[in-house]
Amino acid sequence: MRTLRLARAEITRHKGFLPSLAVLFLLIVPCLYGALYLWSNWDPYGTLEDVPVAVVNLDEPVTVDGTEVAGGDELVDSMLEDPIFGWVPTDAEDAADGLAEGRYYMTITIPEDFSANLASGADGTPHRAEVQMRRDDANGYVVGIMAESVQAELHQQINVAATSAYFESVYGELDQLRDGLVQADDGAHDLADGLVDAKSGSQELADGLVDAESGSQELADGLVDATDGAQQLSDGASQVADGTQQVADVVNPLADEVVPRIPDVADGAASVSESVASVTDLVASGSDSLSSRTDEVDDALAALVEEHPELADDPAFSDLQDAAGRVSDRTGEIDDTLQTVNDDAQQVSTDAQNLLTAVPDLQNEIRTGQANINELNDGAHQVADGAAQLANQLPEARDGAAELADGISDAADGSAELADGISDASDGANDLADGLDQLVAAVPALDPDTRERNAAVLGDPTDVTLAVDNPADVYGRGLAPFFFSISLWVFGIVVFLVLRPTTGRALASTASPVRMALVGWLPVATVGLLGSWLLLAVSEFALGLDVVDPLGAFAMVTLATLVFTLIAHLARSALGLVGSAVLLVALMLQLTSSGGIYPVETLPSVLRAIHPYLPMTYLVDGLRVVFTGGLTAHLTRDVIVLVAVGVAAFVGVCLVMARKRTWALHSLHPALED
Repeated sequence: MRTLRLARAEITRHKGFLPSLAVLFLLIVPCLYGALYLWSNWDPYGTLEDVPVAVVNLDEPVTVDGTEVAGGDELVDSMLEDPIFGWVPTDAEDAADGLAEGRYYMTITIPEDFSANLASGADGTPHRAEVQMRRDDANGYVVGIMAESVQAELHQQINVAATSAYFESVYGELDQLRDGLVQADDGAHDLADGLVDAKSGSQELADGLVDAESGSQELADGLVDATDGAQQLSDGASQVADGTQQVADVVNPLADEVVPRIPDVADGAASVSESVASVTDLVASGSDSLSSRTDEVDDALAALVEEHPELADDPAFSDLQDAAGRVSDRTGEIDDTLQTVNDDAQQVSTDAQNLLTAVPDLQNEIRTGQANINELNDGAHQVADGAAQLANQLPEARDGAAELADGISDAADGSAELADGISDASDGANDLADGLDQLVAAVPALDPDTRERNAAVLGDPTDVTLAVDNPADVYGRGLAPFFFSISLWVFGIVVFLVLRPTTGRALASTASPVRMALVGWLPVATVGLLGSWLLLAVSEFALGLDVVDPLGAFAMVTLATLVFTLIAHLARSALGLVGSAVLLVALMLQLTSSGGIYPVETLPSVLRAIHPYLPMTYLVDGLRVVFTGGLTAHLTRDVIVLVAVGVAAFVGVCLVMARKRTWALHSLHPALED
């Protein structure tokens, strides 16, 4: 218990604002250091979209089979739709300048022949399209490692964008070519088969012409016989003319006799139909018809039964009713029959009227028939005359048939020559078919090795090359500027655990504030310089740092030691032990905000905002230039900033020394001992 009380007393002895603040600071140091550093490195890969990377599209589209292949444009569109880094489309000059100046951490260049290489498969020799990546380790080594870690993903994204253009330009053209050749091959075979058939047909034509020659001779012989037949035809035609003359002599008087009597016949038929209609009307029509009168008898008998019901049982009356019923039935049958007769009479009357109406037409037809018979008679006489003329012309036709036989003989000779020509054409078509067979065999399905090579190109149609400017080569060399900066700042914190920023004797002396500042700073600077030079030597010769500018590296390390010890001297001189705490907090801020490991763009917005205002930012950048290479303009800027910070710190130390010459009670008994 006593031990616990003594331990608590050591803590509670710190009374007042500054002692209590010091204890509180010690309490939050682990959290401040660990949480701040963890926050700055929480998810650097999740913010790669903020890391600017230049994209230069130099591709020139090509046209394949009427279709434009613009692989470069398709690739850029695909990259912008799914950003891995913060893609910035630009030109080659801006990309190169931006990479050297640190505005871009990497450049991606799509060369002029990108689409041409994608379309190169059209000639059977596909080539991979190349995409060129470039980074500069002067902008930070870790960003290169980050780029390599996503290079496979970037490569896959480029392949996906290029595959569609590759398929369209290569295998679409090849399939069309093969289909056309197969079709031409089939057509050539069909031509060869057709010419074989044509050859046979031409031979048959020649044989047919020979037969036609024989037939033409038979035609000539037949025409001789036809001459005799024509003479007989002439005699027969004369006989026909005589017969038609006899018919005309009979028909003409008969027509003259019949035609005038047709109207009388029609009038008689109409009179007969009217008489029949009158009889029918008398018997079966009207209220006084037989049917109506029998119905009146039936109605009277029914009324009599109603008045005298006793008659219903009288046999004689029943017989009378039955007889009246039979008369009524017979009367109905007569009525129906007469109605049928009446209908037929009406039809006859209608037909008679139609006949009467058609009498003029009938007369005209008879007259027309009479005229036709007369024309037939005249034609028969003309046929007789024509037959006589044909008998006279057939000898001339016989001579023409003989000439036709001679012409057919010549045609037979020509058809034989045609058969020979078609035979030659058939041979040529066979040669064409053989040649197309060879062409199809040369273009078609690729052999296994070729298919494997083309499949490899198709599966990975692009090559992504990476060039590195000012390469750091290894992880330690890339991070050396960051760790050098940390070590020099930490020296400024720990050096005052051994050395004092100033002494009471110096404050009590009559020396100027500048001299007092130099007296307190020079021992610290001397030890710091020796330590920094030792660090540089060990890194160069033992670890193989291999700086590209040894003199510049020596000068930069020297300048950094002088500036950082001046900053530490100012903090300790002005704030005492609190100054060490301030230096520690400043160290943590610079560790997380200087961009020594990951690009500044991956940092949280607060740390990104203070990045330009921290001296370690410029020391890291300057050491990168002298260690691995970079722009001299960057180095010049970094030196100017550090010199300005060092001068400001030295002026501050001088002012603090001047203020400390004024003694006060709290100066003799400070709240926190140095």
